Amino acid sequence: MKSVLLVVVAGLCTQAAWADVVTLKNGDRVTGKLVTVKGGNLSLKSDMLGDLTIAMDKVASFSVEQPATVVVKGGTLVEGQLQLEPSGDWQVTANGRPQTVEAASVDVIMPASRYQSLAGRTAQPWQDWKGSASLGYGLQQGNQNTRTFTSTINAVREQPEAPIFTPHWRTNFDLTTLLSSSTESNVFVDSRTLSTSVRPQYLLTPDNFIFGLVQFDHVSAQGLYLRQTYGGGYGRDLIKNSRTAFSVLGGLTYTHEKFYNGHWDDSADALIGEKLSYQFSTRIRLDHDFHLYPNLSSTGEYRFDTTTTLSAKLAGKFSLNAGVIDLYLSTPPAGNKKNSVTFTTGIGYTF
Repeated sequence: MKSVLLVVVAGLCTQAAWADVVTLKNGDRVTGKLVTVKGGNLSLKSDMLGDLTIAMDKVASFSVEQPATVVVKGGTLVEGQLQLEPSGDWQVTANGRPQTVEAASVDVIMPASRYQSLAGRTAQPWQDWKGSASLGYGLQQGNQNTRTFTSTINAVREQPEAPIFTPHWRTNFDLTTLLSSSTESNVFVDSRTLSTSVRPQYLLTPDNFIFGLVQFDHVSAQGLYLRQTYGGGYGRDLIKNSRTAFSVLGGLTYTHEKFYNGHWDDSADALIGEKLSYQFSTRIRLDHDFHLYPNLSSTGEYRFDTTTTLSAKLAGKFSLNAGVIDLYLSTPPAGNKKNSVTFTTGIGYTF
């Protein structure tokens, strides 16, 4: 029994010895495993406290047991044992030779093993997608019986997820389905909206990208049987941090529309858009998209689509979502309204 206890204690001591140690300027000590040092913040994973983010200006000392990779702005790599100096700069020791790296010149710091796995990884096309999916269903019984089904998928894939920036692809995929049927006095009315788009973006710099666009829309409430949109242009990420992401884009598109009344139209359209994501708190998040298409073939005509979703995290990867979708067409077929506005609620899942 004594020998078993000795083995357990030895194991615990070994795990503690492997922990990276942060000493704060107020004297507190935190142990865990280094995730990254980036943007003036130290990210640490602690067995006791979970994921932690600590501002570097509050750190008095920090030592990392395992080798770390320091990515200097401009793409230079320095690898070795890492320790924070009293000046706030970093000391990296490799093969017994210490080297000082100025804190202001550091782009990111991470464990060397993680850097190597990211830099050398090649993902399959179906891997590394991140985003959310939402399902909603409404049922009304009375003089009018109404059933409504909504679903959305918003996903993005960026490869490679490399600590050193190199020009690469970022692909966005969006799908919205709104199906509604209503019966009153043996009169049946249904409404269907389907919209899907793929927008590959090629990042030339960390903030600037060119993009392509393929989008298909079916909006029965506006008499639209099918709209095909193909185009591309230029965009820029204006804000990109842990709480806020804001991008703008502009370009040109070719549009082919076919309506239920048999009318069809081809046009060249400009494209002006923006995308905003804002994390109010750990549980509340806002996502907003807006795209305006001024018709260049028939000046004065235009259309826009906008989506706003507010998400409240429930538990794990599940959330409660409420949103509004507005599809506007300045010159719809006779008998159809210009606006098609839908309010949605549902359960979301983050992947």
